[in-house]
Amino acid sequence: MNTKAELVFFAKWLRAPLRVASVTPSSARLARAMTAGLPDGEGLVIELGGGTGPITQALLEAGVASEDLLVIERDRHFHRLLSQRFPDISVLHGDAFDLASLVRTNGYQSPVRAIVSGLPMVPMSARAQTTILRQALALTNGRGPFVQFSYGLSSPIKPSVKADLRLNSHCVAQVWRNVPPARVWVYEHSPAAHH
Repeated sequence: MNTKAELVFFAKWLRAPLRVASVTPSSARLARAMTAGLPDGEGLVIELGGGTGPITQALLEAGVASEDLLVIERDRHFHRLLSQRFPDISVLHGDAFDLASLVRTNGYQSPVRAIVSGLPMVPMSARAQTTILRQALALTNGRGPFVQFSYGLSSPIKPSVKADLRLNSHCVAQVWRNVPPARVWVYEHSPAAHH
């Protein structure tokens, strides 16, 4: 990670701490851990909130083809930075709350292999979490996975949201050498949700 990107990230966090997930970009270790939740196979992987690109880089290093990776970033500065850093990847300027519309209007097809999120989910309301997750699940044909990191010990998705959407969750990685330490969670429909 270069110093300029870290300074941009820190400045964004200072202006809007609830809209930027952390005071620093995700570490390379956390970014690599995020790929542990990817299912085998091919297909589109969508990253929500690309920031300065550590998770994007890890997804590419994990074998996701550049043409199979779509990054959605709301912040104009981060969008420009990502577009310059990863010229072979589609980086859309838009909001995760408009996920389904962004994917559809830009010509991408479902099903999507996985959604990987760098969004700050913990401070979101249950309604906001549900809005994003419902769209994400629809794009993956109701299966998931939705991969999310958190700095807390418990699931960043509220229990009421998991119950409403009938989601199973499990922690696939604990990254102690991150500032702050983080966990990676995977959310998928429970088998009972299909009956």
